[in-house]
Amino acid sequence: MTQRSIDQALVEGHTALELDPASVSIRRSLGWLYYYAHRYDDALRHLRRAIAMDPTSEENYRMLGLVCAQLGAYADSERALNQAVSLSPESTYAIAGLGYLHAVSGNRAAAEAVLQQLETRRQTGYVSPVAFCKVYAGLGDADQAFEWLERAYADRRGWLAYLKVEPVLDRLRTDPRFTELVRRMRL
Repeated sequence: MTQRSIDQALVEGHTALELDPASVSIRRSLGWLYYYAHRYDDALRHLRRAIAMDPTSEENYRMLGLVCAQLGAYADSERALNQAVSLSPESTYAIAGLGYLHAVSGNRAAAEAVLQQLETRRQTGYVSPVAFCKVYAGLGDADQAFEWLERAYADRRGWLAYLKVEPVLDRLRTDPRFTELVRRMRL
């Protein structure tokens, strides 16, 4: 995904919002797009509106938590991610969001506890490699993050389509392994 495609997606997202201003899905999608564009204040505005429209959506809170983490608003991020987990306790992406938050806020022990929780879940069911990748990226453990990115690639996880724009991966972009993965993904 390029900046040009993000700009075009934002134009289309705003057109959709004009056509259906009551759509929670469109609001949330605009939040995602602004998140990928690294325009976090705009993402916050749309995600807060999406939450006001539907306070029962785990994804709204999970996205809000990730945006707040990028802004360094760690207490707000933790509140939002805890709300996401409470709405959907089985959501490994919400749990991974908490792990990422703990990692980037400097609470390594809590981030490692989340990794253990994800590993325990993995023993009895599928846990997306993306969940592990996010936490390891937050911890700055590039070797483990790339190991889990490779597993996500092997699993053909759709999330990899956002490889070039996902803010969680910003710390990994200068690594030659990142460039190679982008090349293999033909992004």
